[in-house]
Amino acid sequence: MVLLYTCLTISFVLLLALSDGRLEFLADITDLNPPTNLTVVDRQLGEVTFSWNDGLSEFIKAQSRVRYLFEYKYFDSQSWQEDSRLLEPEYMKRFELHRGVYIRVKNVLLDKHQKTVKESNWTVMGIQSSTGDRETLASNFSCVLYNHSAMNCTWYCGRKAPNDTQYKMYYRQNDATLQCTHYTDVGGRQECHIDQGTVDVEENVLICVNGSSNSRMIQQYYTEFDPQVYEVYNPPVNLEVLPNLTVKWDIPPGYAINIDCFAFELNVTDLDKGRTELFTCRHETKYALVHIKPTTRYSVKVRMKLKHCKETKFWSPWSNEDFIEPVQVLNIYWMLITLAILVTVLGLILMFAFKRYRLLEIVVKPIPSPQKKFNALFEEYNGDFQNWINCQIPVSEVDECHSVIIEENPQSEELRSFRCRPSMHLP
Repeated sequence: MVLLYTCLTISFVLLLALSDGRLEFLADITDLNPPTNLTVVDRQLGEVTFSWNDGLSEFIKAQSRVRYLFEYKYFDSQSWQEDSRLLEPEYMKRFELHRGVYIRVKNVLLDKHQKTVKESNWTVMGIQSSTGDRETLASNFSCVLYNHSAMNCTWYCGRKAPNDTQYKMYYRQNDATLQCTHYTDVGGRQECHIDQGTVDVEENVLICVNGSSNSRMIQQYYTEFDPQVYEVYNPPVNLEVLPNLTVKWDIPPGYAINIDCFAFELNVTDLDKGRTELFTCRHETKYALVHIKPTTRYSVKVRMKLKHCKETKFWSPWSNEDFIEPVQVLNIYWMLITLAILVTVLGLILMFAFKRYRLLEIVVKPIPSPQKKFNALFEEYNGDFQNWINCQIPVSEVDECHSVIIEENPQSEELRSFRCRPSMHLP
């Protein structure tokens, strides 16, 4: 055990000594050589690969961690852009080469804590833009991806480009360089169409627009294009408004992307007033409408874009349109107003009729009292009408009853009965 501790102690001391020796050695280096032989080893459209010789001895590399700091700036820029600390003396970078670019690289020595101990001077190299007047470049260049794999790119002729200038577009993706073949030209606006299934939406595209003319040199235009940022998605499908005023729709087929990455925008238009409101939602393909007037007709449609994982610049076209029909409800307020107007009009008509045809006098004319016409009836007979007309009540024919004997059989007891015989009485 004692021997083990002794060995560990000796190893630790040796490591400290070596470490201190390395630090002292690095500190004693007064002039660290910069990289040499900085050259372009490959160039594909705007994709440039550089290599260099660090000029460091194997002993220095063994005593420290060597890194290579790479920076660049365009000719029309004032500041350098720090790019990477590299492990190997080779690097590939994409540029807008029509702007012209400077690149520079230097050696950096680090300690075990990744702190910089020593740096060399920069080695600088410039890459000139292609020959030709800057104003012959294709201008206002833009591309749009659609159907998830087809692409349209448009540009205008340079201001000083001759009339016979012919532009061709090349694009590079997945280590393959291709030429666009479908061109249209309308009033100086040129367009190139790349067929469905050609573009990989998940990888950037390098583009070069190269022009040619019989009278002068046309400068080449370079750019890098992220298809996802400039993709126009197909519109949502199967939109419908449910009876509970919830709007639902489906993602268009062909998009295997998490729904949380999308934003949806609803367009709800009051068709009676022509007023439109926009509502934004995410996470799900439905939206509950509130504050909808039941007596108003609305139209509803929706569109989508990639927003939360990576944002696209364009909304999709609008989906199919659905409608919310007004509900016929009884409005008590308007019903009362209408009834009041009808009663008023009817009253005015009746008043006019009563006044015109003296109907009121006829309707409310009093019933005459019989006492005024028949004074004797009330004064002499006290209203006894029969006595007044000197009439007696006649005696009607009355049935006169006589007793008779009915025999049931010879042995039976005599039963008496009555038989009525009419008799007349004169008054």
